[in-house]
Amino acid sequence: MMRRVSLLALLLCAVLSLPAFALEKQFDTGFLATWWGNDNDDTGTQLAIPIRAGIVNGDLNAQLLNAFVYTSVDPDIGSSESLSSFVDTKLNISYALKGRAPVDVLMGLGLNLPTGYTDFKTEELVLVSLPPELLPISTFGEGFNVNPYLGIAKEWQQTALGLGMGYLWRGDYDYSETLQDFDPGDVFTITAEGVYDFTDACRGKIFAEYADYGTDTLDGEDYYQDGSLMLIGIGAAYVLPSSRIDGSITGISRSKAEYFTETGTPIDKEKNYGDELHIDLMHTCFLDSTTALRSHVNFLSMGENDYEKDSPFYNGGRMKFSLGGGMEKDLSGALKGNADLSLFTIKDRENWFHPGEDYSYRGFILSAGLQMIF
Repeated sequence: MMRRVSLLALLLCAVLSLPAFALEKQFDTGFLATWWGNDNDDTGTQLAIPIRAGIVNGDLNAQLLNAFVYTSVDPDIGSSESLSSFVDTKLNISYALKGRAPVDVLMGLGLNLPTGYTDFKTEELVLVSLPPELLPISTFGEGFNVNPYLGIAKEWQQTALGLGMGYLWRGDYDYSETLQDFDPGDVFTITAEGVYDFTDACRGKIFAEYADYGTDTLDGEDYYQDGSLMLIGIGAAYVLPSSRIDGSITGISRSKAEYFTETGTPIDKEKNYGDELHIDLMHTCFLDSTTALRSHVNFLSMGENDYEKDSPFYNGGRMKFSLGGGMEKDLSGALKGNADLSLFTIKDRENWFHPGEDYSYRGFILSAGLQMIF
C-alpha cells in the first residue's frame, strides 16, 4: 500500500508542478457519501474522496484521476466486511488537431495504473458481488491497461459528425485468492455520433458504439469471453437564457457469451446480460451568471439473460430509478463549488448472488466538490 500511495503522490506532484508554459492547470476534489439498505435488512456504505488533476496547454490535454474509497457491507446474517483503499489511477493524455485538415482529429492514450486493491480474500468478495448500480465506485483495482484511441470530426453549418475507435489492452492481475493470474481479454471499440441544430435553442443527436471483447484467461487457460456490445441512443438539448433541458434514451444489447471447460471447450453459450434501456433527464436553472440549480431523473431497466432459472449463471435483471438535485456555484474566478443529492431505488431480481429471491434496495448518494483552476 505504501508503494502505491507513493506512486500516486509522485504522479500528482508531476502534473501540478509542470512549468508555467502550461496555460491552465486544474485540480478537483470533493466527497462522496453513499448509504443503501435492502428488504433483507442488509445495509452498506461507501465514502470516497475523488482527486483529479489536469493541465491544458493549447491542444494538449492531460488528466489524472484517482479516489480513496471506504466501502462496507453489514449483512443481516453473517459478519460485516469493509475495505479502505485507493482505486486504480487513470491517466489520460490527448492531442487535438483543429482546423489544420479537412477534419478535426483527436489522438489520445489512456493508462490504468494498478494503484488499487486486488487479490480479494474470500470473505471480501461480498464487496464486489453487489449490483454495480448500487455504488458510485464498484471497481477497486485491475491490472496495467493501455488504451490508445483516435477520433475524427467534421462540422458544417447545422450538422456535426464524429467517428472514433480505440483498443484497450488489459494486463493480468490476481483477482482473488481463488482467481489467480487472471488476464482479461482486450477490447476493441468503434463509436459514432451525429449532431444537428434544429434551431439556435434546440439540438438533437444520435450516437452508437460497438465493442468486441477478447477471451479472459485464468492461469493461462481460456476462462470466459463476453459477448459483443451494441449501444444506440438519441439525445436532445433545449437551451434558453435562464434554463437548459438535456435528455437521452439509450439501448444496449449484447451477444452470447462463452464459458470454457478445463479442456478449452465453450459451454453454456448464451447471453450473459439482458438488454438494457437507459433514460436520463436533467434540468438546469441559471439563477445568475455564477449560480446554477440542477434537477435530474434517471431510469434503468435490464432484462433477464438467456440462461434457465436453475442455471448458476441465471440473472433475472434489475430496474433502477433515481432522482435528485444540486447546485453549482462560481465562488471566484478560479474556484467553483458543487453539491448534489440523489435518492434511488433498485429492484434486483433473482440471480446467482441471491437465487430464488428478489431484492429491493433503496438509498442515497450525497456529493460535494471543489474545482480550482490556476
